[in-house]
Amino acid sequence: MKNFILALFLLPLTLFAQPDDASWLNVTVQTDNYGGESSWEIINSDSNTVAVSPPLANNMLTNTMVFLPAGDYAFIMYDSFGDGICCQFGQGFFGITNTCGLEEFNYEFATAIDTIPFTLEPCLPVLLGCMNEAADNYNPWANQDDGSCEIIECDSLETQVSMELTLDTWPSETGFTLVNIADGQPYEQVIPGEFDFGDQLVTYTYDFCVALGFELILVDQFGDGLNGSASGGEDGACVITACDSVIWELEDLAFTEFDDGNTMYSGAIFTEPCPPAPDVFGCMDDDYVDYDPLATVQDTCETLHTWGCMDPEAFNYDSLATISDNNSPCSITLTLEDDAGDGWGMSGIGMKQGDQQWLFTIGPGIFSESWDIMLDEDEEVDIYYFQDGGQQSSAQELAFQTLHNSILVTNENGDTLLAEGQNPFFNNGQGALQPFKAPSWPVYHFQPYCGNSCEPYSYGCTDMMAQNYNAEVNTEDGSCYYQAGCTQAGYLEYYTQGYEADYDNGDCQTLAVFGCMDEEAFNYSPEANVDNEGCIPVVLGCTNPLAFNYNSTANTDDDSCIPFVYGCTDATMFNYDPEANAEDGSCIPYIYGCTDSSAFNYDPAANTDNGSCEEVVVDCMDPLAYNYNELANEPADNCLYDAGCVTGPGEPYWLNDMCYAWVIQADPFCCDEAWDATCQDTYNYCSSTGIESILAGDDLVVYPNPVGNVLNINQKVDIDVIDSNGRIVVSKTNTNAIDASLWPPGMYLVRIVWNDRVVVNRVIK
Repeated sequence: MKNFILALFLLPLTLFAQPDDASWLNVTVQTDNYGGESSWEIINSDSNTVAVSPPLANNMLTNTMVFLPAGDYAFIMYDSFGDGICCQFGQGFFGITNTCGLEEFNYEFATAIDTIPFTLEPCLPVLLGCMNEAADNYNPWANQDDGSCEIIECDSLETQVSMELTLDTWPSETGFTLVNIADGQPYEQVIPGEFDFGDQLVTYTYDFCVALGFELILVDQFGDGLNGSASGGEDGACVITACDSVIWELEDLAFTEFDDGNTMYSGAIFTEPCPPAPDVFGCMDDDYVDYDPLATVQDTCETLHTWGCMDPEAFNYDSLATISDNNSPCSITLTLEDDAGDGWGMSGIGMKQGDQQWLFTIGPGIFSESWDIMLDEDEEVDIYYFQDGGQQSSAQELAFQTLHNSILVTNENGDTLLAEGQNPFFNNGQGALQPFKAPSWPVYHFQPYCGNSCEPYSYGCTDMMAQNYNAEVNTEDGSCYYQAGCTQAGYLEYYTQGYEADYDNGDCQTLAVFGCMDEEAFNYSPEANVDNEGCIPVVLGCTNPLAFNYNSTANTDDDSCIPFVYGCTDATMFNYDPEANAEDGSCIPYIYGCTDSSAFNYDPAANTDNGSCEEVVVDCMDPLAYNYNELANEPADNCLYDAGCVTGPGEPYWLNDMCYAWVIQADPFCCDEAWDATCQDTYNYCSSTGIESILAGDDLVVYPNPVGNVLNINQKVDIDVIDSNGRIVVSKTNTNAIDASLWPPGMYLVRIVWNDRVVVNRVIK
């Protein structure tokens, strides 16, 4: 909403024909210390808002120009805090005025809202400018002549002289006087100080008529003339021309003459009337190719201009064209800039093309504003600077005001058509062509141009018989098509549309499924939507390749399959199988013998018993054993043998007592020396534990004994080795091997801790 309201104020003052019932209004506001609390609006008799304030800052003086039709209005001042702007926190005020006598001011606004009703009478502002249409600087908006008209009309005995003065970096030091030699009266005079800082390196042109000659006096108060480079700046210049040629030029920029401490140049320059210009014969009609802008006498015009496209890269290039015909009308963008952000005050610019006229300005707080305007390309546009003559601004004030302003005109292609003004931020810091300068405002001109009639190449189908004929294109690109449809063989529509399309129009929707569509065929596919012409007829038979009667030509099983029954099909064989239908090579002949597996002479190869079986006698069959049985035919594990030990619990000592054999193997002392209590304890442990558990590793076994280099234990244990003197020679934990290579020969006790019990063995080294 804020942007919209602001736009109301910033709208250009557009006058196609200035209405007689209009009036300009100047709104003045001085804020207090809290300017952000303040705002204003103007409403008409229908209570509609017609203008609003720009953003207001603390202790800020603003003058806002408003252009309204004549009628009844109300000016409303607001303070959001409710204490007004006049009294406690700064001395603020507000009011409205115009050039026709309207003046309403309020210095006592100390509330939240204050309203001033007023009536606008028809009143146009005083617009100063040159009102002589013959002058170069004629201003069509001016309604009060300011004496600035630039008209030079010399008589036959006079010479028109032009002086171009370019100021150096310090312009306020410079002044000049041009004196008529004939009567001693000055043509032009500028005293030092009239030029200000805004005139740096600016060139001013002064035109005047001379009968005999004139005296030029140049003055510089600092003493260095126009030699600005001598003080670290840039130089100026002064050139005088007459009769289209230079008649004098300042060569010594420092001047050479001195007067009261000032640097001064003074010299007389004499002139003669310019010789009459010779007649120049030629075509003076610019509608012809042979038009001569320098011609003064009409001569034959032979060749009319031919309008057309002159771009050889364009489709409609006309090699016979002599003038490019432009596009009209054309949209241009006008941009007003103010790098100081203080607005253009009661001044602005006027733009004129033919009978069309526009006025533009921007208010305070706005650094840049742009407008789009439709113009005719065939007619030049004039731009004038104007100011409200009712505002009594000094030349210095106006110079400062306009120093920061600039104008930019661009076309819809972004090309710059006009760039004027002295805004240091204008045009990316590149500056402008010349500054605005009071009191003689220059008139600016530009030719609208946004392009020509050249038509670029556009490609498409140009055949009117094609379905995709495009009347908007001008060049055939081979894209024409005549039958639109599905062009992809992977889709059903490709086969069902009835024709071959040459352009895919998106009809391809259903993926094609190829297959046999004959329901009576062996390979019928219910999912198929395109017949592949590969249907196979039904062939009945056994289709199981593992069956006895498998039919390789059949594709449809008829439940006739007979399984293979493998076996011996020879009726003369022992294992003949009358159910078998396939010989498997398993036929076994009859083999006669004892078939009783419990008999002594059982023949496992025999398959037919012949009554020869003998009873089995199981007993010791070793003649060396004490219990040898000569009738035995099956050995038993009961043979008894002498262990050969010298002592023991009884005689004989039977080696086949497994616990006894384990004890004397583990502890030869028990066989070779004596069967002592240790031997008996070991034997008792074996008897209670079971020799099978010991040999299976469920118990401890220490070996070999006698030991050589390494003593092994069949479990991971904690172990101490004690010699005959009771000293521990080895102590290890969680081990199953002890290095005994360095033990002296003798008897050792091995104490083992395993599974929360202690076991002691005797070992000989």
